[in-house]
Amino acid sequence: HGFMIVGDAMGGKSSAYKVLAAGLADLHSSGLMEEYKVDFRIINPKSMTMGELYGCFDPVSHEWSDGVLANTFREQASATDENRKWIVFDGPVDAIWIENMNTVLDDNKKLCLMSGEIIQMSNKMNLIFEPEDLEVASPATVSRCGMIYMEPHQLGWKPLVDSYMNTLPNTITDENKKLITDLFDWLVQPCLDFIRHNCQLFVSTLPQHQIHSLLQLYTCLMDEVSQSGSEGHPTMPQTQITLWLQCLFLFSLLWTVGGAMNGPSRVKFDAFFRMLVSGTDQDHPRPKSIKLNKANLFPDRGIVFDYFFQKVGGNWSSWEDLIDRNSSIPTGAKVSELIIPTVDTVRQTYFLETYLKHEVPMLFLGPTGTGKSAITSNFLVKLPKDKYVPNVVNFSAR
Repeated sequence: HGFMIVGDAMGGKSSAYKVLAAGLADLHSSGLMEEYKVDFRIINPKSMTMGELYGCFDPVSHEWSDGVLANTFREQASATDENRKWIVFDGPVDAIWIENMNTVLDDNKKLCLMSGEIIQMSNKMNLIFEPEDLEVASPATVSRCGMIYMEPHQLGWKPLVDSYMNTLPNTITDENKKLITDLFDWLVQPCLDFIRHNCQLFVSTLPQHQIHSLLQLYTCLMDEVSQSGSEGHPTMPQTQITLWLQCLFLFSLLWTVGGAMNGPSRVKFDAFFRMLVSGTDQDHPRPKSIKLNKANLFPDRGIVFDYFFQKVGGNWSSWEDLIDRNSSIPTGAKVSELIIPTVDTVRQTYFLETYLKHEVPMLFLGPTGTGKSAITSNFLVKLPKDKYVPNVVNFSAR
């Protein structure tokens, strides 16, 4: 009646039990296998104190207040319908809160509260724990639970892409979808393999995280394509859509799959990526659906990270072209408050604008003193006050 789904993020843990619940609901609605649908509640045990989870006595009035788990457990235990009842603990398992569950997880199936109340678990109830690891779980807890281990590498990144293909807008034809699928099959795995074996990253990531970021950035850059032909927007010719889909994919791949690399690794990746997209890599030949010529690829000068895809004109432009060269320094400004536009400032501002417009959370990483906080704060201050309220929270390094 108690089991744990263990594994790293993006391994499909939450999706697994939600699909099972939906499957049981379908069986119930079809009247098959004498199954019943599932009512489940999700609790994050580490987001609250022990008193808020189980319940506590008020220190002044000594009056008992039920916790979230106590209320949920009592409600499900006293339910009179035939539906299955699941309580899902989505958060880390530690020795502080899990030890109080031992009487529930063993054959007694009783939740004992500090108030003296004992709640008997019903036969329709199950407890599901969804932790990343069991480093601090005691043997007493582990021995009472069934274990299901789900590793992200067994799932792979391709299911994410398959799901994404179903969310593409109607303006993208079946031919374009075949093009996007070929781009993923041709470029993504070779790039992931090269980065894993030859590059150094500022933060360790899983392929699923990188592909998820790729899909998000690709969607953010695809606004004009998805709005093509709708009210108030011009219809884009098919040749232009094909060019944009290819070049925006290359740009998105660079800054998501290869975005967390350090400087020397970017130079290595540049040589590999140029060879790969040129179609000269015999191990990964270019698919026939890809229509990229030399004019559509990166200029030879510098590295591929020095360029972005300019939608107006449909060509690759240097980040330097975004620098406002007419900006003047206001009189009386303090030197410490000035930000001089450079390639790095316009690049970071470009991604801030792109992600903020589509409400996508973002993480900027890099060594200290490289302007992450200054550029971001300067960007947030200039946002329209009627729509955005910046809130800066400093986290200690400990």
